[in-house]
Amino acid sequence: MLSFLGNSSSILVITTETMTASDVATATTQAQSGKCSPNSKDSSPVKVKTPAEIQEEIQEDATTHLLTGKRHLLVSDIPAAVTSLAQACELLSGHFGETAKECAESYFYYGKSLLELSRMESGVLGNALEGVPEGDDANSSTIEDPAMTEEEKTDVEEEVGEALEENFQTLMQKEENEAIGKMESKEETDKDEGSMDAEATGSKDVDMEGDDEEADGSQGEGMDTSTEVKESDEKKEGDEDEEPSNLQLAWEMLELAKVVYTKQVESGEGIKAYFEEKLCSTILSLGEVSIENENYSQAVEDIQSCIKKLESLPKDSRIIAEAKYQLGVAQGFNAQYDEAVESLNSAIEVIKLRTKNIKESVKSSKSPSLQKMEITELEALVPEIEEKIIDTKDMKKEAEAKTKQEAEGLSSTSGSKNVTSIAVKRKVEEEDVNNKKTMA
Repeated sequence: MLSFLGNSSSILVITTETMTASDVATATTQAQSGKCSPNSKDSSPVKVKTPAEIQEEIQEDATTHLLTGKRHLLVSDIPAAVTSLAQACELLSGHFGETAKECAESYFYYGKSLLELSRMESGVLGNALEGVPEGDDANSSTIEDPAMTEEEKTDVEEEVGEALEENFQTLMQKEENEAIGKMESKEETDKDEGSMDAEATGSKDVDMEGDDEEADGSQGEGMDTSTEVKESDEKKEGDEDEEPSNLQLAWEMLELAKVVYTKQVESGEGIKAYFEEKLCSTILSLGEVSIENENYSQAVEDIQSCIKKLESLPKDSRIIAEAKYQLGVAQGFNAQYDEAVESLNSAIEVIKLRTKNIKESVKSSKSPSLQKMEITELEALVPEIEEKIIDTKDMKKEAEAKTKQEAEGLSSTSGSKNVTSIAVKRKVEEEDVNNKKTMA
């Protein structure tokens, strides 16, 4: 028994040693393949982003597009600015919502870029139509008739008369030939119809039924085809009507920015003065859209409301000067010429005040180069506004001259009517006198 136990124990030991060796080999193979490595990609779980990380990533992408679009807008690369800012608006509105505060700045600059794109399109169209006469000018010729002697005029008249007579005779002969041809073709058609009727009488009813079925089928197919064509045309027309213009899109985006900035001003979040200035810039841009859309009364109303909101800002703020300039432009187009000149002069006063204040601060400034650059920009604006004032005064003179001409035309027309009525009255009176003399 002891020997047996000893053999059993040895067997157990050998088995244990064998299993340990196989386990070691398996572990070595797995270690070499990397399947059981705690740092391997297959064994590690997929990292799921938290909402905060997703939000941060979206904001980073949107900020990149926003900054890129602003840079393109600054260097007047308008199409590229529109593309970048559209992507920023899409990212932010899709994640935060259309009226979220994070979207306001992207809406504003996207609307500005669309406004500039609309102006570019209008400029291209205006250049294409430059030199094309309008109205009565289209019928008038700028080329003078060559001087002709009396003999030359007589010869031309004779040649024209002969050509007209020849053309008339040719036309009459052509009509006669056509009438004869129609009569002959009608006779041949009558003969052919008679022979076809005789043949059709002897045909079978089965053929007639088959022809009717084929005619009905072809008619149904024709109706289906025409219906499909009609539906496709209506669909195309609907798609064309639904597509808004860049100016319309600019107005919509600036209205969204106005809504968001108004909410921020009313809520009192952040720096109120900053958001008030942003709101005023948005309203001012809406006024520019109304000017481009030739809705001048609405533009005047928007810009005046903007100026009222700017009363809390320093008197030399550049946005005040810009608002008064745009107000003058809108008033000029709205036939408020005196008010327009006053607004433009106010813009010049603000610019001069700001220039004076900057020059005084340059002495104690640590970076005078930037301030000197701004002074140069401001001084260059004054001549442009003065030229706009001259244009506005010229517009007033033209409007007054046109009104005067219309008034003179009306008075001359009414005067001629009075003379005619007086003449008629006198004629009637003379007839009455003659009748009385005859009766006497």
